[in-house]
Amino acid sequence: MKRLISLLACIVLAFSLAGTASAAAAEAGKSSTVKVVVYGKAVDFKTGLLVQKGKVFVEYEVLFNQLGYETQFDPTTKSFLATGEDFQIEAAIGADMSFVNGEMVQSTGEIIEHNGQTMVGVRFAGLLTNHKVTWNGKSKSISIVYQGPTPEQRAAVYELFNKLLLIEAADDKAGFKALLSDDALLNIEEAEENWNSTKTKTVIEGKYIESYSDTAAVAVLVEDTKKVSGDFFPDNKSQSRYTLHKAKDGSWKIYNVEVLAMEYTNIPGLFEQSVAVPDAEKSAIGQVFADQIKAANEKNVEAYAATLVDFPDKEVLKKSLEEFFKTSVMTVTADQWTIVEYDGTNKAILLASTTTEVEANGQKSKLKSVLLNEVNKVDGKWLLQAEAVILSNEPV
Repeated sequence: MKRLISLLACIVLAFSLAGTASAAAAEAGKSSTVKVVVYGKAVDFKTGLLVQKGKVFVEYEVLFNQLGYETQFDPTTKSFLATGEDFQIEAAIGADMSFVNGEMVQSTGEIIEHNGQTMVGVRFAGLLTNHKVTWNGKSKSISIVYQGPTPEQRAAVYELFNKLLLIEAADDKAGFKALLSDDALLNIEEAEENWNSTKTKTVIEGKYIESYSDTAAVAVLVEDTKKVSGDFFPDNKSQSRYTLHKAKDGSWKIYNVEVLAMEYTNIPGLFEQSVAVPDAEKSAIGQVFADQIKAANEKNVEAYAATLVDFPDKEVLKKSLEEFFKTSVMTVTADQWTIVEYDGTNKAILLASTTTEVEANGQKSKLKSVLLNEVNKVDGKWLLQAEAVILSNEPV
């Protein structure tokens, strides 16, 4: 789908186990009297239940299987992988950090080994899997209940993304705007501009619901997006976090989208998206790019700065370059370049592939990079913007 990049803070849900510490401590040495109830059904952990220092541990595999997860254990690293519909959990005995869908969660003291078994704290397991964990003092039981969406609620959230794919395929801009919430944080004008300029096709390769309430939901999608037609667009695979708000009619609408990660999937093909530019303009753009490379290789700070559009921190950049040139030896070679956008007057986008060899502090490195750099015509002369977008950066 068209990239709708914005920032959003992720809310991490916390869960409490009220009264567990004191109640469980009283049962220390009598772990069989503590019951663990999952979805209303008592689970027999046999010897796989332990009360230690006021905390209840259970055998990890039994618990995660009861919660609907498939598990794998690696005896070499003493780590396990638990995979469910919404979450993938990686944890290890004695580790200070575990991972939920690739994000770190502190786990000090929560994964232990006891009598040859791998044990996990019940409250911690609830935190990892979005389950509410409650202690009942009268029945001496711990209740574990999923607090995410029901299957029907989950389907309603995912229906929004099905609609989005159909709207993308139909190139229906009005339909897209109708999927945005009234209070959407997205830059609507930018989204419309992207929609008008490029047609894309997206395949959703994975999705899960990160959090859910009656009024808001957060879903994370892995999307593979390819250009179909229109202006320059890099094919990419991305992981995006969609924040949804519920409308008055009960339907889900897009409030915000945050791109968490992106990988460009067809770098060589980008050079096939070149556009027509008058020979004189193209030659002038190529010359300023060549001048910049020449200045870098000759460690000529003033000549390098002369290839750039003026900006407030230009003097700061010059000082940084001076320090870098004093301690480093650098050779840059332009392997390939073209123009992928041109407005017909004073703005263009340069796509370039370069090879850079650097020797600094006794260390040598060689990188092949592909970058996008905006070029502007100022007072009749083409100049490069100081900031470029690095599409790929690979060691050679």
